[in-house]
This record gives sequence, structure tokens and C-alpha cells, in this order.
Amino acid sequence: MTSALDDALVNKAAPAGSMRYFSLLYTPPEHREIVTALYVIDAEIRESAQSPNHDVAHTRLQWWRQEIDRLVNRNAQHPATRILGAVDRVDRKAFARLHELIVAADMDLARMTFLNLRELRAYSSRSGGTIQELIAEVLAPAELSKEDRTLANRLGAGIRQAEMLRDTRQDAYDGRLYLPLDLLEEASVHIEDLRAREVSPVVRGVLVKFREAIAPDLDVPAGAGKAYLRPPIVLAALHRRLLDRIAALDYDVATQRVELGAIEKPWTAWRAARRAR
Repeated sequence: MTSALDDALVNKAAPAGSMRYFSLLYTPPEHREIVTALYVIDAEIRESAQSPNHDVAHTRLQWWRQEIDRLVNRNAQHPATRILGAVDRVDRKAFARLHELIVAADMDLARMTFLNLRELRAYSSRSGGTIQELIAEVLAPAELSKEDRTLANRLGAGIRQAEMLRDTRQDAYDGRLYLPLDLLEEASVHIEDLRAREVSPVVRGVLVKFREAIAPDLDVPAGAGKAYLRPPIVLAALHRRLLDRIAALDYDVATQRVELGAIEKPWTAWRAARRAR
């Protein structure tokens, strides 16, 4: 895949062999750079929120807040936003929704927690759903229907939640807690338990319940797999498979970063892409 974007930006957002790489592989070639640009913006904003220096993080997020406004007003500066600025098939005001990523990043920076799954889904809709919704809007041949918009956002939220399950220990180690507090309190699990180098039975029970709650968000209803939804559908299928792999490993997210195999990724992506026609 070729792109006018800097290789370093692309490799950060969708490195070869990654799940995002395969979602790009099943994106129409003429729109691939646009989708890549959206992934780059997402990666840059997420990275900004993860800076160990809060002043630096706030400064970077403020720059991105202003850059999104510049994009809407036709004077973008970043290579990725300039690519989006050249898109004429979508109302430029639609890209103002990228501010949702900034809101989510501010929540990350504040180390916000979530009382229940409803609150977590609202965050995930911003952090993960926004990008997939915009991808669907860019690829749709006509105005995106409410049903398709809702589906793309739900898949994106589910993708983000699957990442949370996979990264439970690392996030806890970094001081971030995404698992709903009611699930943790019900099992008397504390953040220190999530930082442990092995998954205790009680933590495993929490992870099982979390997986059962989020897995349906990655499912695509029969007949809903339209071609222009292929990238989010492929990415959702890969993360659904990731949840299955985590379960097969007895939820051992403490000693390893669970990944799909080199053959498993292309096979899963191909099967999902076939259903999106």
C-alpha cells in the first residue's frame, strides 16, 4: 500500500500486519489514503494523551483541537488533515466530529473511570466509534443512513473495548482504569489486582463478564454488511476473533499482549470482507 503520508506516520497508525493494516487492505484503493489519514489522526491524538508530561499532553491536544477547526475552515496544516481537506464527497463540517477524539483524549489524560458499561460505551463511542463512523461516511456512495451510522459507531466502540480487555494490565500499570467500576466492586477487585503479573480467579471472572458484555458490539446483523462498511466490519471481525483468542488463553492478559497469528489475521479479514458486499 502506498501513501503520500510520511512512512513514520503510517507505520505508527497502521503498521504492516496489524489489524488496521488489514482493514485498509479491504478499503477501495481510491479511498485508502483518506482512511489512512483518519487512522493517523486517531493515533496522533491518542499518543498525545499518553504523554507522561501533562503540560506537553495538554499542549499537543490543544494544537489538535485547533487543527480540527483549521480543517473545517480549509486551512489545515498536518499532512493527514490536509488529505481530508481535499475530500469533496463529504461535507467538511462532518470532520468537526473529530473533536470527539479530543474529548476522549481529555478523559484519558484525566484518568477518568466509568461507573458502569453504559458510561464506558459513551466514552468508547467517542474514542473508537467516531473514526469508524467517519470512515463509513467517506466511503458511502450517498448520504450515510442512520442505521449504517449507528452500526459503524457501535463496531468502533466494540473495537475500542476489545483493546481495553487485551491491554488491561498495561493500562492499570500506567494508571488507567477502563473496566466498569460496578464489575470491579462486585468482585472486590482493585487496580492493584489488575497490575499483578498473573490473573487471579477473581480477576478472571471480571474479565469473563466484561468480554460477554462487549462481544455483541462487534457483531454485524445479517444483511447489514454493505461494501462501504467493509473496513469497520473487517476490523470488528479481527477484534471479535481477538476476544475469542483471549478466552482460549484463559484470559491471560497479564503475562503477554495477546495477538492474532500471522495466518489468522488475513484469514479472518478475508472472511469478513466477503460478507460485506
